[in-house]
Amino acid sequence: MNNITDIKNIFYINLDTRPDRKIFFENQMKLVGLKATRFNAIKNINGAIGCSLSHLNLLQYAKKHNLDHILIMEDDIMFLNPQIFIQNINNFLSKHDNFDVLLIAGNNMGEYKRIDDNCVKISHCQTTTGYLVKKHYYDKLIDNFKTGIQHFIKNVNLKLQYAIDQYWCSLQCLDNWYLLTPLTVSQKPDYSDIEKKTINYNFVMLDLDKTKIREHQRKQQELINSRPKLEIINNNV
Repeated sequence: MNNITDIKNIFYINLDTRPDRKIFFENQMKLVGLKATRFNAIKNINGAIGCSLSHLNLLQYAKKHNLDHILIMEDDIMFLNPQIFIQNINNFLSKHDNFDVLLIAGNNMGEYKRIDDNCVKISHCQTTTGYLVKKHYYDKLIDNFKTGIQHFIKNVNLKLQYAIDQYWCSLQCLDNWYLLTPLTVSQKPDYSDIEKKTINYNFVMLDLDKTKIREHQRKQQELINSRPKLEIINNNV
């Protein structure tokens, strides 16, 4: 793969109950000139488990059909600057052939190594919004997904440990996982069938270093510190 036109095996996950997202996704694809095949998302009473199973099924499909690569996206992916995205991914693909997984969007939560202007090597990056996997890595990622899902089904309250975008972090320190930069791809602020509420992840997904979050936390702490301290009354007089 040398540029975006070489990415042929593109799929997106969409629930039958979310035709609004299907329309949104198709419009997003027009912005970046891609064509994707719809995968009917697996419905589960636990939305995160259903999501995990959907991603697993697509990877298994790619392996079964001997696809050279697969780009998996979720139906709320949002390209905030399509031209910059296309330029970035073209630059990345023309220079880097040694990757296992490329995240085109992500919530980076850990240390990273700057490789060049178009990517960083990641160690703890969440969200399965959009990612490109090469054929040689299918088995390893499938095994990781399977193990995480098995644990998740047995421990449904431990989403922060076993949802696939959490469990795959164990591979990121070991292998060649990259995140496309600058960050121009996020998730549409919308009602989440997994979280059962309206979610806006732009604040975290577009902040590689979490600078804004740390600044917000600093201001909150300053506010707390500036509050008058309660006077302790000694009743033992």
